[in-house]
Amino acid sequence: MNSGKKPDWNGCPTRYAAGIVGDKWCFLLLRDVLLHGKRTYREFLASPEGISTNILANRLAKLETMGMLTREPDPRKASSVCYFPTKKSKDFLPALVSMMVWATQHDEVTEAPASFAESYSNDPAGTIAWYEAEIERVDRALRSS
Repeated sequence: MNSGKKPDWNGCPTRYAAGIVGDKWCFLLLRDVLLHGKRTYREFLASPEGISTNILANRLAKLETMGMLTREPDPRKASSVCYFPTKKSKDFLPALVSMMVWATQHDEVTEAPASFAESYSNDPAGTIAWYEAEIERVDRALRSS
């Protein structure tokens, strides 16, 4: 007999991860933050997938609540904000890149260059280190503006 109580999203590692990145928009926003250096609402809105403004605002708030992003004033424009990746979201980077490599192997019309999967296959740690350095470079440049 079903008691009607749903399980907490914590506890099961798969359930926990799905609660954060199981939504396509959250997943794509993390891609944009971690791999494309996007930090502002306007930059996220310009992504080719065409997220609507209400969904974008909702997912940014969710990722902030889940500890994946921090919201800070934009040093270039006081009336704007930036979303920076937290350590928690940076720790997701190897999983994100691994899933992308998997997708390049199975998506017949992948937009990723062959060198992407090849680079990761040849040197996973080096590839992740390169992305981590890029994240730090983008954040440092933005914060020093």
